[in-house]
Amino acid sequence: MYPYRLSLNPYPSSPTPTSDDTKVLGGSKHRNGRTAILSCIDDLSSKLSENPSQKDFRLVTVIQDVGSGKTHLAFHVRGLEQLSSKAAISYVDLAQIAPRSIESISSSVLRGFSDTHFSEFKKEIILYLKSKISKNPKKVKKIFGYGLLDSLTGKKIEERVTKCLADPTFIPNPSALEDVLGDDFSPSEVQVLRQIVESRLKEAFGKYKSLEEVIDYFSTLAKLTHKFLKKLTLIEIDEFDSDQEAISFVKAIINAHLPSTILMLILTPYSYEQIRSASNSVFDRLEKANYKIDLAGSNTPEEILDIVSEYIKYYDNGNCFNTTEENELAARVRVIYDEFQDFRNVRSMINILYHATENASSRNLFAIDEQALEDTIKGIYPGLRIRGSIMSVPVSEFIRLQKNYDDLQTLESDVKAAVKDLVNHASMTGKVVTLENESNSNGLDIVYNDSYGMKVAVSVVLNRGKASGPPITSKASSSSDVDKRVILTDSDLIAQKNSVRKSAIGASLKTSETVVNIDRSRMADLLYFSNKYKNNQIKDEDLERALALAKSIRIC
Repeated sequence: MYPYRLSLNPYPSSPTPTSDDTKVLGGSKHRNGRTAILSCIDDLSSKLSENPSQKDFRLVTVIQDVGSGKTHLAFHVRGLEQLSSKAAISYVDLAQIAPRSIESISSSVLRGFSDTHFSEFKKEIILYLKSKISKNPKKVKKIFGYGLLDSLTGKKIEERVTKCLADPTFIPNPSALEDVLGDDFSPSEVQVLRQIVESRLKEAFGKYKSLEEVIDYFSTLAKLTHKFLKKLTLIEIDEFDSDQEAISFVKAIINAHLPSTILMLILTPYSYEQIRSASNSVFDRLEKANYKIDLAGSNTPEEILDIVSEYIKYYDNGNCFNTTEENELAARVRVIYDEFQDFRNVRSMINILYHATENASSRNLFAIDEQALEDTIKGIYPGLRIRGSIMSVPVSEFIRLQKNYDDLQTLESDVKAAVKDLVNHASMTGKVVTLENESNSNGLDIVYNDSYGMKVAVSVVLNRGKASGPPITSKASSSSDVDKRVILTDSDLIAQKNSVRKSAIGASLKTSETVVNIDRSRMADLLYFSNKYKNNQIKDEDLERALALAKSIRIC
């Protein structure tokens, strides 16, 4: 059993989405993208007549950076049951086509349609041929192999047709098939229909070399798809870039305005700019797309938290994942997102949660806890460190420190102790001289003489950036005879942050005050150092880092 009483791990394990993974769609940006695509399909479907024309073409672009969920959205749309009766969808990943040529790209588009689509198409053609029995009985019977023996034994042609419908290996008589179809369709249409009935359409482009022939072929296929299945054609081309073969192919489709067709191009902002340089005409067409879906913002914390929750909700048949559980998981995931830029995208966060879910399951936990996340970080990102950390604090250690300091008073107390440990370490190197008997009075946390012989006082005042809270200026500011005062705080309300102010009492005191902002990573540095210092775990590489840390907060 998995957390939240799920029967399986809801998170994908593969770096690229599978059709099963993409059944889930979370995040308002992705949902809005889906809505736009469905709106385009509904709009075009409502306007299609019996004979679609070049007016019945739409262009859609989906643009955003790598890892933003563009491919996930394309796969999700392709798998929507509500579209099964409205659109025949082909998905093509240009990144998997090498070398690229008109033939290879065209063949990939045909292979991008599902086998189910062509099976349904073949069935409709067979039923159409069946309807021609009264008009051309001899030819139709020949198509289905209905012979004299069948007639003598009393079998009806309809029985033969039914058998052929259920036989995926059925191959009609080619000459009779072309004769019957030729009454209602053009030679090019007859060839396409024959390839479908003979189950060899996906190999069709061995004969087609010119771009013009390719476009004519897809135009014919789109018309026939609408005629026989009452569906429009949606071609999804992923990883579209400035490759000349791809640009030529896409430009030709757009210029031809394939009837009853939607062309959806999926690309990155970088590729978009590259296309501008490679082909102004194609770039101009992309700029004029009927629908431009920009997934910017899909990696914001709100979007990622929604996606994370949606995976669990999708598989939560027992409704065990309530609001409380969702909020608790969101708080744990938010810590990872806020502190580590490496995980500020959907793909990385989903990978972490997959492994964390497995960890929680192995420990028989009902929910994904901090330990599961910490163990995951250690296991799959063993060398990862906090970005900007002077002490090179491991990510797993940072998570441990964070979860232990929800109480502001405890955090402030431990930061004060860490500063004292850092000053003591600096005194061992001769950088400062501690004055223990003068600290812990008048609001001072530690007092020492720096390398210039100046008397320095340090105070730690934390309020976690709240609008209300203790004043950042220590009460010692007017009662202690010191040369320099350093106030360490995490307040976002510091007007005099990183400034030096003369005391208003008089120039004779010659006391200056420096306010230093310490963010979470700097507090983590202090706490991490303090733990190692107390446990005698300071190594050679830590010595210089500790002094650099002391300088960063103006201690020495």
